[in-house]
Amino acid sequence: MANLLCRIQYVNDADPFASTSGNYLEPPRAVTYTFSLHIPIGDQIPAVIRTLRAPHKLDEAALQIYKTYEGGSGDFGTYLDSDLALSDQPDELELLKSDTYVFSFP
Repeated sequence: MANLLCRIQYVNDADPFASTSGNYLEPPRAVTYTFSLHIPIGDQIPAVIRTLRAPHKLDEAALQIYKTYEGGSGDFGTYLDSDLALSDQPDELELLKSDTYVFSFP
């Protein structure tokens, strides 16, 4: 089975002014996670959430590509289709193979 090692991190998108948002700490630095290229992304999200210890609920989580640049800046890219495997998303897979990209939870 083919796998791809990626750096992953979640985005804390809780409303800081809402009284019910909870007080989550800022997410830790990116960690590595091995994705299967042939299993749908949606089936892998629960393990990603556990690995990150992210506060997101399963039905509220999605994976988005984040491109990092030298100097620390970056841009949010496309969302991955959770119904498809990475092997079924060739453009996104090529971006991820460059090792300059990180998955994130918006």
